[in-house]
Amino acid sequence: MYIVSSFDFFGEDAELKKWDKAWKKACEETDGISYRGRYTSHQARYHWCYLYESDGYDLFMAAMSKIPLERDRNVTTHNIIEIFSGPMDE
Repeated sequence: MYIVSSFDFFGEDAELKKWDKAWKKACEETDGISYRGRYTSHQARYHWCYLYESDGYDLFMAAMSKIPLERDRNVTTHNIIEIFSGPMDE
């Protein structure tokens, strides 16, 4: 499955890079989930998204529990998580 975490971010670039490193490390420490990077969309309303490939949503939650940073809701105002399973034509 693929997991996309889309979010708005109004902070400093250095802070965003801390989040990048924290997610990458958490996924490296969790078997069955891979951090695929931070992307931006030319169509979606959100500034950024993180992309993960995972064997299950529970593994995403396990990785998330390893993130040592706390979300500042003034800096990251919105976050939505989408889960994609499939492909359905196989």
